[in-house]
Amino acid sequence: MTDVWADGRVRLGVGWALVAVALLMQAALFPRQSLWADEIFSLAMATGHSLEQPADRADPAQGDFVQGDTARTAADWRRYIQHETPAAGPGRVVRAVFLSDTNPPGYYLLLSGWTRLLGASDWTLRIFSVVWSVACIPLIMRIAARVGPPSLGLMAAALFVFCPPACYYFAEGRMYSLLWFCTVAAIYFTIRLGESPVRLWPSVMWVLVSAAGLLVHYFFVFPWAAMVGFLMVKPGSDRRWWLVLRCVLVGALILPWYLRLPESLQAWRVTMDWQNLRPSGFGRFSAARDLLLQFLSGRTLSLWHTPHAIEFLALGAIAIAAGVTTWRLRARVFAGPRLLIWLWLVAAWSGPLAVDAWRGTYTAGIPRYAIAGLPAACLLIAGGLAGVGARWRMVLLATILGAWSVSLVSIYRWRWRSGSPTREVAMAVAAKGDPAELILVHSIPSGVLGLANYAAPTAEIASWVGQLGTRRVPDSLRSLLAGRALVRFVRIHDVGEPAPEETWLRENAVVVNESRIGPALVLVCRPRGAATF
Repeated sequence: MTDVWADGRVRLGVGWALVAVALLMQAALFPRQSLWADEIFSLAMATGHSLEQPADRADPAQGDFVQGDTARTAADWRRYIQHETPAAGPGRVVRAVFLSDTNPPGYYLLLSGWTRLLGASDWTLRIFSVVWSVACIPLIMRIAARVGPPSLGLMAAALFVFCPPACYYFAEGRMYSLLWFCTVAAIYFTIRLGESPVRLWPSVMWVLVSAAGLLVHYFFVFPWAAMVGFLMVKPGSDRRWWLVLRCVLVGALILPWYLRLPESLQAWRVTMDWQNLRPSGFGRFSAARDLLLQFLSGRTLSLWHTPHAIEFLALGAIAIAAGVTTWRLRARVFAGPRLLIWLWLVAAWSGPLAVDAWRGTYTAGIPRYAIAGLPAACLLIAGGLAGVGARWRMVLLATILGAWSVSLVSIYRWRWRSGSPTREVAMAVAAKGDPAELILVHSIPSGVLGLANYAAPTAEIASWVGQLGTRRVPDSLRSLLAGRALVRFVRIHDVGEPAPEETWLRENAVVVNESRIGPALVLVCRPRGAATF
């Protein structure tokens, strides 16, 4: 078995096969799940449209989101997620990110260039993420080649492709796949720096990918701190003063953005309080446990279902491999680059916990905020498998992948992402685009635009973003509903904002139908005692 995996041509062939399988899996998932609010937000930022600034700071000339006093067609709303002519430049993209997001602008700037070339559509958004996810596979294999035997890289890559959280976020139109790429690239060059005397190429690449990671997602700082700490404690052939110089260069590259970070984090936004919303059933200990176990058991709470027996099957197989390998290697399980992989996983996992301890938030209840540690978990699981005999290795690997397949099936059965049945709601309430009807959407701006993205172009849509404070009951309702024979009220992805307009409609109109599509509420209302409102 070892001789087979030692053949570079075999490893290359299997590596390409894994890439093909990953692409096929995502191609099957693409059409099943519509974009959810955060993905719509990505398109808005990449096209230079700010969505979450205070109403009095909105500048229509700069493409900022404005509710307006009247309804607009779905086609008109969509301009917030499309490139203008001429397209917005990098400066306006950075401005939109500064006003609307709490993430750095790196991902959005790259996505802006990508969508200017290929168009701002669902497919181009998600293919952009797939490109970065696929690019992680050879890097994971290269890291593995410096940590263990030849079979380690293929097992780690296979685990990465089939791990349910990886499959779920592989193509999500957010920065998580780019965060993976920056992290695994930085880890690879960290290992390279300790292997040989100082060379210009690994040093330059380490600086560039480190700066890129810090400009893609703030939580990159946790695995990056693990890398810096590792090189400081175990520099190998590197020099500590070279490490200090490289860190200074990284700081110089990110300084223009990070100088404005305090102002950015303190600014008011529509969804500024979402991290302060306590998830249902949240517990600090259970959240910390689940952040780690998502990489091992294949379950991620609130996103898909996995029976406990299946979770225990995967965890049992991993525990057996880990126990045998630890017994054989003993202290060497933390030797050399293996220690770096452990530090990487622990840092990514503990990052959200540290943020919550500092700010009193509930970040640990959001599984994706530890996602940078997923490749590390795959490498460590593969390392455990590599330490057992060839026959048992394949049995345990098959057991893990078989258990994970149950979660994968659940992912493919879900018709929407992150509790946002955007397309399904749009098809239910805005498929015809009847001008006599009004669709009133109580949501955040990206929720309104998500529904407009899938609605009939002529559908008349009015937004009710309560956080902006520009709507009043009943005056705003009377203005919006005037002359309408029917109103379809939609409450979706409201981030905890009360809906007084819903209460008014229930009390002053006739509710002819009430339904739920997943977590979304849909009311169909007619005027009481008149043909029109």
